[in-house]
Amino acid sequence: LRKNELSSCVPYAKNIVSLGTSSFIMQLTNSLVTICCNHVLSSTGGDIYISVMTIVSSVRQLVETPIHAMNEGASPILSYNYGARKLDRVREAYLKAAISATIISTVSFICFQLFPRQIIGIFGSESEAYFRFAEKFFRIFLFCTFINGLQPITANFFTAIGKANRGIFLSLTRQVIFLLPLMIILPIFFGIEGVMFSAPIADGFAAVCAITFAVKELKSFQKL
Repeated sequence: LRKNELSSCVPYAKNIVSLGTSSFIMQLTNSLVTICCNHVLSSTGGDIYISVMTIVSSVRQLVETPIHAMNEGASPILSYNYGARKLDRVREAYLKAAISATIISTVSFICFQLFPRQIIGIFGSESEAYFRFAEKFFRIFLFCTFINGLQPITANFFTAIGKANRGIFLSLTRQVIFLLPLMIILPIFFGIEGVMFSAPIADGFAAVCAITFAVKELKSFQKL
């Protein structure tokens, strides 16, 4: 590789970076949300709230991991078939990934709503008051878990077919556009419950955006 060849690599590098930005944002915003949430919780209530949020974040990552793995597996299938203009296969792959992610998310939702105490108990034993608060936090904060898979799957879908701008936007919807503002604003009026309800509201809005973008794109496939 010579210096005079580097300039010809720039367009390829830009394309690679643009396609990787969506995944990068998803990982980065998880850390930003944790930092913001810990700050809000420390000013609202203290260590108990932070410890419960830590458990929630850990459990949520367990749900998100298989969905991220599904994204990694679906990307080459989506990309290859979109490049080959086999749009029926692209549609089928996206729908199967979205349905599979929703099944995983729904099973997780049922567990979070029915067995919050048992899940929290894995991380240690505390007072009864702690468990009562943790159960309430669990059920409210993770209430929309059943639709959580749609946003990352759809963001990856657009990235895989080369529409990086839409993928980046969808990556930003839940964590940055909706969750962070809600997590800052709602506690001002509702205290700790504002933190609890910020997540399901953000999840709902993000899912609506993902479904809207996906339906519009799949309809364009039919025209093509």
